[in-house]
Amino acid sequence: MGSTSSKISTEIELIKSRRNLEKVIDNLNLMEYFQAKAENPEDVTRNSVVRALEEMITVSPVSDTNIVRISVQSEDKELARSIANNLAVVYNDLLKSLSQNEYTARRRFIEEQIPLAESDLNAAQDDLRNFKEENNIFLLDEEAKSILQFLVSYDQQINTYQIQMEETKIRLQTLNDTLKSMDQEIISSETISINPVVSNLRNQIVNIQVQLAGLEGTKSPSDPEVLRLKEELNQAQEMLKNEISTIVTSQVKTANPMYISLYSQLIQEQAGQQVLQGTIQSLTTLRNTYQSQLKQLPALEQRLMNYEREVRVKENLYVLLLEKLEEAKIAEAGVIGTASIIDPAFVSPNAVKPNKTLTAAIGGILGIFLGILVVFLIEYLDKKVKDENELKMIVKGYPVLGRIPHLHVDNETKDELIVLRDPVSPISEAYKMLASNINFSNAKEPNVITFSSGGPAEGKTMTASNVAISYAQSGNKTLLIDADMRRPRVERILNLKSKNVGLVNHLLRGVSIEQSVKKPFESLNNFFVLPVGTLPPNPTSILTSNEFKDLLDKLKEYYDKVIIDLPPIMVAPDAMIASRYSDGLVLVTRYGQTLKPTLKAAIENITTSGVKLIGTVINDVNEKSSNYYYYYYYYYSDDGDKSKTKKRRRKTRT
Repeated sequence: MGSTSSKISTEIELIKSRRNLEKVIDNLNLMEYFQAKAENPEDVTRNSVVRALEEMITVSPVSDTNIVRISVQSEDKELARSIANNLAVVYNDLLKSLSQNEYTARRRFIEEQIPLAESDLNAAQDDLRNFKEENNIFLLDEEAKSILQFLVSYDQQINTYQIQMEETKIRLQTLNDTLKSMDQEIISSETISINPVVSNLRNQIVNIQVQLAGLEGTKSPSDPEVLRLKEELNQAQEMLKNEISTIVTSQVKTANPMYISLYSQLIQEQAGQQVLQGTIQSLTTLRNTYQSQLKQLPALEQRLMNYEREVRVKENLYVLLLEKLEEAKIAEAGVIGTASIIDPAFVSPNAVKPNKTLTAAIGGILGIFLGILVVFLIEYLDKKVKDENELKMIVKGYPVLGRIPHLHVDNETKDELIVLRDPVSPISEAYKMLASNINFSNAKEPNVITFSSGGPAEGKTMTASNVAISYAQSGNKTLLIDADMRRPRVERILNLKSKNVGLVNHLLRGVSIEQSVKKPFESLNNFFVLPVGTLPPNPTSILTSNEFKDLLDKLKEYYDKVIIDLPPIMVAPDAMIASRYSDGLVLVTRYGQTLKPTLKAAIENITTSGVKLIGTVINDVNEKSSNYYYYYYYYYSDDGDKSKTKKRRRKTRT
């Protein structure tokens, strides 16, 4: 699978190569085509046309085959067809030219060597003839003939391997030139030759080949000694190839399958070159042994044999070159492209783009997911408390004492005292339930109760006022104290006209408590109010004073319920200070207004300060934030009629 995948990947890279694209541009005159379509022909460059073709062309493998598919998309269907067909032809021509490069280089090399070999042969023949005529010696004795035969045989083999060596060098040069054109690092033969491991293995090959040559005349090919040496020779050659592979692959810096394929060929050629070098070296060693025997012959006979050998060697070399030339010519002429065009390009009967059905489907799916994502982001980024579960997760361990539905406040009357104005309404009943839950929250019924919130505008003053009125309506003598000395609202809710006498005046100026306490409603005898009075410069110092603590001790003996409205916890420390003198704190929250981080910080402050938290209250309860909403309005609708419930609900919502 790996080799097939690598081959197909190489083919795809070759097809999309810039060389092929530029050839297609030239063949189809695409520069003129794109310039004619462009608003500004000067902006059309060769690079821009190449980039345009790269975007138009897709080359993909056909699954489980050695086939690739070329697809071209364009508004001009005939242009797309022409580009696809021409690219296939250009690609095949490229494969043919890549294959021809090696054979062409071999042919040119041999053609250059033949005239030189012919000239050397003629000169050797002339020298032999002149020597025979001058010295009147024409024949060699039997010993000299035997030596000459061996020398000529070895010279002939050496010449053959040297030609193979030159051909290998040419193939290596072709591969290195290709790698250079791709900006890849090349590995020279010298780098491999000087490697000590390669040099040692090459010497082993030479020694084994010399030993084999010595046994050829005395032992048969099946002799155990001969077989052992051949096995050692194969092992040495395989080790040499593996070592060269390690050297070459260590230089490969890319995963491109085309480059890896070229490096594989480079490894084969480098290994072959080293084996050839070892073979030539071993043959040279063997020839030199006979060369030493030649020196023992008479001088004239030595010279005659040298001339004879020179002629035979040159003649064999000349014939060998002629044979190699014919082989190279045949191989070069027989090269064809290795790719076959199975089907020519055809124009799709239907436009591939835009696919309206697919676009609509994708748009619908993306619309759904984007809608979900937007909702998720809105929910995630919205830090406000939106339902009762979120509130309970933050105030773990503390009960929800009351759930107050939204109160519609008339813009003209600004009446927020729903318990006084409409005592049997669902909202009034919710406040009364809150008051009852506060009473039953402890083993001992709380007498002094403080109300606060995490932040502003969460309904703490309205909640404290309506709870105080609920207690008063139940027969409890109740005092509502406005201790929010920063932004007091009790006076405005109760519509008190005199605002210059109150809690601050009693504590700082000695005004009697009887003058400071007000009775806002004649119809409600048990309900009294202690407003702030004159706003002080330092509210915190008043709440921390002993006078304030002593005042609370006196008031809780005189009143059944003392309700204290305090500033928000995160605005000032007043709520934490005053709540220490109370029987417990009620924390007021509001859906859509209370921020979760603010509420968490308020709970942490309450816990840290040691103030007793009785529980929490939720304002602006609706059908989305709490199921209690339905219970209130279903019960108070006529005969449980849902349609009347909805009408009542609309009247009580903003």
